[in-house]
Amino acid sequence: GYPRVLNPHRRPYETRDGFICAVVYTDEQWKRFLALIGREELFEGDPRFATIATRTANVAELYEFLSDTLATRTTQEWRAALRPLGIPVFPMNTFESLLADPHLAEIGFFQESEHPSEGRIRTMACPSEWSETPASVRRHVPRLGEHSREILAEAGYSSAEIDALIAAGVSHQA
Repeated sequence: GYPRVLNPHRRPYETRDGFICAVVYTDEQWKRFLALIGREELFEGDPRFATIATRTANVAELYEFLSDTLATRTTQEWRAALRPLGIPVFPMNTFESLLADPHLAEIGFFQESEHPSEGRIRTMACPSEWSETPASVRRHVPRLGEHSREILAEAGYSSAEIDALIAAGVSHQA
Protein backbone atom coordinates (compact mmCIF):
# COMPACT_ATOMS: atom_id res chain seq x y z
CA GLY A 1 0.00 0.00 0.00
CA TYR A 2 0.85 3.67 -0.23
CA PRO A 3 3.19 4.48 2.70
CA ARG A 4 1.51 7.79 3.54
CA VAL A 5 -1.90 6.18 3.89
CA LEU A 6 -0.65 3.18 5.85
CA ASN A 7 1.33 5.30 8.29
CA PRO A 8 -0.03 5.03 11.86
CA HIS A 9 0.74 8.72 12.43
CA ARG A 10 -1.36 9.85 9.44
CA ARG A 11 -4.53 10.70 11.22
CA PRO A 12 -6.01 13.72 12.88
CA TYR A 13 -3.26 15.00 15.14
CA GLU A 14 -3.85 15.48 18.84
CA THR A 15 -3.43 19.04 20.08
CA ARG A 16 -3.45 20.34 23.65
CA ASP A 17 -7.24 20.63 23.55
CA GLY A 18 -8.54 18.37 20.81
CA PHE A 19 -7.56 17.15 17.37
CA ILE A 20 -6.57 18.84 14.13
CA CYS A 21 -6.26 17.79 10.51
CA ALA A 22 -3.24 19.33 8.82
CA VAL A 23 -1.22 18.53 5.71
CA VAL A 24 2.34 19.80 5.43
CA TYR A 25 3.35 18.52 2.01
CA THR A 26 5.23 20.75 -0.43
CA ASP A 27 8.75 22.13 -0.11
CA GLU A 28 7.38 25.61 0.60
CA GLN A 29 4.95 24.31 3.23
CA TRP A 30 7.75 22.42 5.01
CA LYS A 31 10.02 25.48 4.91
CA ARG A 32 7.26 27.67 6.37
CA PHE A 33 6.25 25.10 8.98
CA LEU A 34 9.82 24.54 10.16
CA ALA A 35 10.40 28.30 10.36
CA LEU A 36 7.20 28.68 12.37
CA ILE A 37 8.38 26.19 14.99
CA GLY A 38 11.92 27.56 15.04
CA ARG A 39 13.50 24.57 13.31
CA GLU A 40 14.29 26.06 9.88
CA GLU A 41 17.71 24.36 9.89
CA LEU A 42 16.02 20.99 9.39
CA PHE A 43 15.00 21.74 5.81
CA GLU A 44 18.56 22.25 4.60
CA GLY A 45 20.40 20.30 7.27
CA ASP A 46 18.32 17.12 7.61
CA PRO A 47 18.06 15.13 4.36
CA ARG A 48 14.70 13.68 5.49
CA PHE A 49 13.12 17.11 4.89
CA ALA A 50 15.02 18.20 1.76
CA THR A 51 12.88 16.88 -1.12
CA ILE A 52 9.57 15.20 -1.76
CA ALA A 53 11.47 11.99 -2.50
CA THR A 54 13.33 11.99 0.82
CA ARG A 55 10.20 13.04 2.71
CA THR A 56 8.30 10.16 1.13
CA ALA A 57 11.08 7.72 1.98
CA ASN A 58 10.99 8.92 5.61
CA VAL A 59 7.27 9.58 5.87
CA ALA A 60 6.80 7.57 9.07
CA GLU A 61 9.37 9.67 10.92
CA LEU A 62 8.00 12.93 9.52
CA TYR A 63 4.41 12.17 10.49
CA GLU A 64 5.62 11.24 13.96
CA PHE A 65 7.52 14.55 14.07
CA LEU A 66 4.32 16.38 13.06
CA SER A 67 2.33 14.46 15.65
CA ASP A 68 4.75 15.36 18.44
CA THR A 69 4.96 19.01 17.32
CA LEU A 70 1.22 19.58 16.88
CA ALA A 71 0.59 18.25 20.39
CA THR A 72 2.34 21.34 21.82
CA ARG A 73 -0.36 23.93 20.99
CA THR A 74 -4.14 24.19 20.96
CA THR A 75 -6.22 23.52 17.88
CA GLN A 76 -7.06 27.21 17.51
CA GLU A 77 -3.42 28.25 17.93
CA TRP A 78 -2.41 25.90 15.09
CA ARG A 79 -5.27 27.06 12.89
CA ALA A 80 -4.25 30.69 13.37
CA ALA A 81 -0.58 29.90 12.70
CA LEU A 82 -0.90 27.51 9.74
CA ARG A 83 -3.61 29.18 7.66
CA PRO A 84 -1.50 32.24 6.73
CA LEU A 85 1.30 29.87 5.69
CA GLY A 86 -0.92 28.17 3.09
CA ILE A 87 -0.94 24.89 5.01
CA PRO A 88 -4.34 23.15 4.91
CA VAL A 89 -5.63 22.92 8.47
CA PHE A 90 -9.03 22.12 9.95
CA PRO A 91 -10.26 21.06 13.35
CA MET A 92 -11.45 17.49 13.62
CA ASN A 93 -15.16 17.67 14.23
CA THR A 94 -17.34 15.48 16.35
CA PHE A 95 -20.80 14.70 15.05
CA GLU A 96 -22.23 17.47 17.20
CA SER A 97 -19.64 20.10 16.27
CA LEU A 98 -19.98 19.25 12.60
CA LEU A 99 -23.69 19.99 12.74
CA ALA A 100 -22.90 23.34 14.39
CA ASP A 101 -20.05 24.28 12.03
CA PRO A 102 -20.57 27.95 11.00
CA HIS A 103 -19.33 27.45 7.43
CA LEU A 104 -21.56 24.45 6.82
CA ALA A 105 -24.52 26.34 8.30
CA GLU A 106 -23.78 29.36 6.10
CA ILE A 107 -23.77 27.32 2.90
CA GLY A 108 -26.82 25.25 3.92
CA PHE A 109 -24.90 21.97 3.81
CA PHE A 110 -27.31 20.18 6.15
CA GLN A 111 -30.97 20.25 5.25
CA GLU A 112 -34.04 18.69 6.81
CA SER A 113 -36.91 17.19 4.88
CA GLU A 114 -39.85 14.84 5.33
CA HIS A 115 -39.28 11.26 4.23
CA PRO A 116 -42.55 9.49 3.33
CA SER A 117 -41.92 6.55 5.66
CA GLU A 118 -39.16 7.65 8.04
CA GLY A 119 -40.43 11.09 9.02
CA ARG A 120 -38.16 14.10 9.45
CA ILE A 121 -34.59 13.39 8.27
CA ARG A 122 -31.41 15.43 7.91
CA THR A 123 -29.54 15.20 4.63
CA MET A 124 -26.29 16.63 3.32
CA ALA A 125 -25.82 18.73 0.24
CA CYS A 126 -23.61 17.46 -2.52
CA PRO A 127 -20.06 18.46 -1.45
CA SER A 128 -19.15 19.83 -4.88
CA GLU A 129 -20.77 22.10 -7.42
CA TRP A 130 -20.93 21.99 -11.21
CA SER A 131 -21.91 25.01 -13.28
CA GLU A 132 -23.43 23.05 -16.16
CA THR A 133 -25.04 20.19 -14.23
CA PRO A 134 -25.87 21.23 -10.68
CA ALA A 135 -26.61 18.37 -8.32
CA SER A 136 -30.00 18.21 -6.67
CA VAL A 137 -32.10 15.82 -4.64
CA ARG A 138 -34.76 14.48 -6.96
CA ARG A 139 -36.39 11.99 -4.61
CA HIS A 140 -36.12 10.62 -1.10
CA VAL A 141 -33.57 8.05 0.03
CA PRO A 142 -35.01 4.66 -0.97
CA ARG A 143 -35.92 1.89 1.39
CA LEU A 144 -34.24 -1.48 0.83
CA GLY A 145 -35.44 -2.81 -2.51
CA GLU A 146 -37.74 0.13 -3.22
CA HIS A 147 -36.30 0.71 -6.70
CA SER A 148 -35.25 -2.85 -7.55
CA ARG A 149 -37.65 -3.21 -10.45
CA GLU A 150 -36.72 0.19 -11.88
CA ILE A 151 -32.97 -0.45 -11.62
CA LEU A 152 -33.14 -3.97 -13.06
CA ALA A 153 -35.29 -2.70 -15.93
CA GLU A 154 -32.73 0.04 -16.66
CA ALA A 155 -30.07 -2.69 -16.68
CA GLY A 156 -31.98 -4.46 -19.45
CA TYR A 157 -33.84 -7.18 -17.56
CA SER A 158 -37.31 -8.09 -18.77
CA SER A 159 -40.33 -8.06 -16.47
CA ALA A 160 -40.27 -11.87 -16.35
CA GLU A 161 -36.56 -11.92 -15.43
CA ILE A 162 -37.12 -9.31 -12.73
CA ASP A 163 -40.02 -11.32 -11.30
CA ALA A 164 -37.82 -14.43 -11.25
CA LEU A 165 -34.93 -12.64 -9.53
CA ILE A 166 -37.24 -11.20 -6.88
CA ALA A 167 -38.95 -14.57 -6.36
CA ALA A 168 -35.54 -16.22 -5.94
CA GLY A 169 -34.59 -13.64 -3.30
CA VAL A 170 -31.75 -12.24 -5.36
CA SER A 171 -33.22 -8.74 -5.08
CA HIS A 172 -35.13 -7.32 -2.12
CA GLN A 173 -38.49 -5.94 -3.02
CA ALA A 174 -40.21 -3.44 -0.72
